[in-house]
Amino acid sequence: MANNKREITQRLLALIPDQSVNLDHALKVWYMNIRDTGGLRLTAIGYAVLRTLDIESWNMDLDPKKINKKTILELDRKLQWPYYIDTKKRQIIFFSSREAMLATLYGDLGSFLKQYS
Repeated sequence: MANNKREITQRLLALIPDQSVNLDHALKVWYMNIRDTGGLRLTAIGYAVLRTLDIESWNMDLDPKKINKKTILELDRKLQWPYYIDTKKRQIIFFSSREAMLATLYGDLGSFLKQYS
């Protein structure tokens, strides 16, 4: 599945009253992986922007023993909507109700990622 990072970011930029941020800057600053084909994991700045815009989100607790590089790569490859990993609170914050619901139903991020495509 290819994500639509540019389209999502353009739509978010349209919600910002101050139009001083351009698309290329947002793509570089809001996401951990700056490649166009990269995942939608948000940086702290990207997360703050979405929170400021009152975009609805859902939290899921993470087991720190099960979060590793492989899991993060799987999230990057499979999730189709922005998400943020809060390492201090040990949570993943989804900005997609569908992805959040499915992850919660599986109860475990690893099981969710095995089945989600």
